[in-house]
Amino acid sequence: MDNPALMDFINQNNAFMRRCGITLTQVTDQQVTARVEAGPELWNPAHNLHGGVYFTMADAAATTLCRTDGRQYVTADSDIRFLRGTTAGTVLAQASFLHRGRRSCVVQVDLTDPEGRLLAVFTGSFTCVGEDYRQPRG
Repeated sequence: MDNPALMDFINQNNAFMRRCGITLTQVTDQQVTARVEAGPELWNPAHNLHGGVYFTMADAAATTLCRTDGRQYVTADSDIRFLRGTTAGTVLAQASFLHRGRRSCVVQVDLTDPEGRLLAVFTGSFTCVGEDYRQPRG
């Protein structure tokens, strides 16, 4: 089931994601997709999309997927494998569950270039920290 309210909430309230030009484009109970346009403003000194952008995309998509149950999650542990660089075009991040428990989730995110080639693979563990994803922690 599509979850446009969660997608809109994250797109509007994740300032760092917005600063990097990352947008969630699809949120369902089983999958989340994010995108970014890889341009010079996001390149590292080697003229490839900066690894921090890959990581931010993956983390945002994965955490959003966990939040489809209406609760708030934070990253407990994560890992990313960079496979190839890219300089331009739309990069997609597609998050899916490896495991969903009562208080934790494990998510994999595949990041691909405009030709569908795998750029990086992210896995993360997420812990539930609140009953309503819209409530700030503090």
